[in-house]
Amino acid sequence: MTSPDRGGDRPRQGAGAERPGALVGGSEARREHLRTLLGLDLAAAEGRLAAVPPAPTDGGPVEVQVLAPCGEPGAEPGADPDVIPAFLLRPLPEHDTGAGIVLVAGHGRGIDALVATDPPDEYHDALAHKLVRAGLTVLCPEMISFGRRRVPPPPGGDPWAPEEKTCEIDAARHLLHGRPVMGRRVADARAAVQALRALPGVDPQRVAVGGGSGGGAVALLLAAADETISAALVATFFCSFAASIASIRHCPCNIVPGLLPELEMADIASLIAPRPLVIEAGARDRIFPIAATREAFAQLRPVWEAHGAVPPELVVTPGGHAFRAERSLEALCEHLAG
Repeated sequence: MTSPDRGGDRPRQGAGAERPGALVGGSEARREHLRTLLGLDLAAAEGRLAAVPPAPTDGGPVEVQVLAPCGEPGAEPGADPDVIPAFLLRPLPEHDTGAGIVLVAGHGRGIDALVATDPPDEYHDALAHKLVRAGLTVLCPEMISFGRRRVPPPPGGDPWAPEEKTCEIDAARHLLHGRPVMGRRVADARAAVQALRALPGVDPQRVAVGGGSGGGAVALLLAAADETISAALVATFFCSFAASIASIRHCPCNIVPGLLPELEMADIASLIAPRPLVIEAGARDRIFPIAATREAFAQLRPVWEAHGAVPPELVVTPGGHAFRAERSLEALCEHLAG
């Protein structure tokens, strides 16, 4: 069982604009500040699919390429640095709602974990298939450090094992160049959104972004930074930096220098208003404590109410750090209904 929550009667703990040291200015000033910290250029060339494959008859994943100016190395020798490998899943015509979602994998094997079914990935639980069965067209772009976009092993070194990641290398490499690797991931997810909007049969006004854990970070940051994102589904990430990233051991690829003190997670999430936001959290998640998640979530309701919009929904699952997408997927589809 999962429990939805639209804010309840919990006391507001204080929005970011009311805390000492909070960024002065309205939401657009905070949004521009976030873009600067991420190194996100909204005027960058749009992402597009290298080729549009025919619609599959079984709703299964098809490998595609998102073309975007990334300049990132790939694990395969000679890999084009401006190509983002991806999976595309299209619903059967009788189930197609016309809506779409860019789905970002959490830490692990990358996009392969999103489509694995035999057995399903322990964290994602065949998530891409759940979304496509719900009638969404799903585009899963590979993020830097995972799967097909890990940096090559050092000369003479053994090949990476399937479960190995190169987050520490990528985080250091990007920071040495003055930009967090999270900013590159957000830009690549945005390119995937642009590619998905141009796909025949997809309503460009109903394209969401979703992800869990590290993928949830990408989804949250992209929806906050880019007002054109229709809706966001963020799982097992939304909490507070103070209670999670800054208190519990996490991968350095999560770090965006300069976010604090002005932009705590609730401040970032508030930039999504008045657009739909669905948050999923595990009651026993040890790296994103549920008490801090509830406290941060309590700050959001007044922001949406000030816009006259439906407040975000918090879906609490009984488990730990896992993306189950039951009520949270249902809530997202309600928002994306044509």
